[in-house]
Amino acid sequence: MKKTEFYAPQIDAIIEGSSPGNNHISHGTYLKLKDIYKAFSCIKAGVDDEIRHTWLEVDRGPVEAFGDYEEFRESGEVSSRKEFEQLWKDYYPDKTKWYGFQTAKYEGTLYFYINGKLLFSIKDDETPVDKNNDPDEFFDGFVEWLEKRVLSEMSKLRQESHTYNSYIQQNLSWSKRYGRIKRKDYWEILGDNAIRPDKKLGEKIISKLEVLVSDMKNKDMKLLPEMTTNKFFRICEICYDANDYFKNSKETFTPQQKYLKMADGRDAGLRNIEGESPQAFKEWYHNGERMGAHPWEICRGGNSTHISLFVSEVDNEWGIWLAGSSIARVEETVKMAVALHEHNISFKLSDADEIVRMVTGNDFIGIVPDTVFPRYCHSLFPKEDNIIDFMNLGPDIDIIPELIQKIYWYPLEEIIPEKGN
Repeated sequence: MKKTEFYAPQIDAIIEGSSPGNNHISHGTYLKLKDIYKAFSCIKAGVDDEIRHTWLEVDRGPVEAFGDYEEFRESGEVSSRKEFEQLWKDYYPDKTKWYGFQTAKYEGTLYFYINGKLLFSIKDDETPVDKNNDPDEFFDGFVEWLEKRVLSEMSKLRQESHTYNSYIQQNLSWSKRYGRIKRKDYWEILGDNAIRPDKKLGEKIISKLEVLVSDMKNKDMKLLPEMTTNKFFRICEICYDANDYFKNSKETFTPQQKYLKMADGRDAGLRNIEGESPQAFKEWYHNGERMGAHPWEICRGGNSTHISLFVSEVDNEWGIWLAGSSIARVEETVKMAVALHEHNISFKLSDADEIVRMVTGNDFIGIVPDTVFPRYCHSLFPKEDNIIDFMNLGPDIDIIPELIQKIYWYPLEEIIPEKGN
């Protein structure tokens, strides 16, 4: 028997367990998806791929929708019904949960997304071949529920679009929105739990950073007439020693050994070429096999938490760029930059102004929805806000009300009915 009502826990289970290639779409479900797309077309589409979106507010439902108490107890997750109900409220603290629903069309294929995850894709003009396949009643029931919800939402939109958008604006969860918060305000709210590069670096180093960044703006980078592997390793050593990475080691390491211990490791054979030969370095630079290699990642880390020292040829000379602006590594990057400057090594610091603002608490942290991973979100914010660090609201419920008050929330995109609908 098909379910006629779906609650947030069941929808979350469908999202988490769904794979578009594995979702069995019966003939009846295919027709419902076509109807959903048609009904949803009353929203004005975006320029690319006919993208349309709205928000669906879904009840969390009764505790039974969360799961079976006996199964939770037998698995050891809870030991009493009271614990089970508390677990349910921990996962679903609010009585409703919001979901982003979106459709798109590309080269004759219709796409259906919830919270940014692709749940269904169907050909616009190809029905399933076998109309007699046994339907998945739970899955088909969800599509039937979704069809009813979309029809209901589109009816509200057509009747009074201002009221429809106003309700979303006033009630959409903060965790689904984009915003920004001044880092100093964020530090104040977190108190002792805040990462404070300003305190770790101190006024003296930050002052030196400000001076060198100012110099970079007023002076062109002095290019090096030649580059060798050993010269690159010696420059890396200045960066390493500025952070005392090997201070407590009983051994003494060469610059190359320090690089091999700290760097990514995928150096494309950089370690093996003749150390004092500019020609060997140039030949490696132009002809070496560097596909998938990371020779410039001098401090290994994740996709956005490593530090790089790039070497680039410019008109037969060589330039150096230092990059590492994640809040987790910015303290190290600043110490490297100051040390290179004090050693009279000309270089460019990527995101220099943003780093100065970050370590003084004068930049903005970009707040992204909980469905967006907080990395590489630069394009999601106005360029003039110069945001390079991102976060979700997070699970710390105690500080969220205070954060919400300090965050500037960007206006939501208005959902506009297509003319004639």
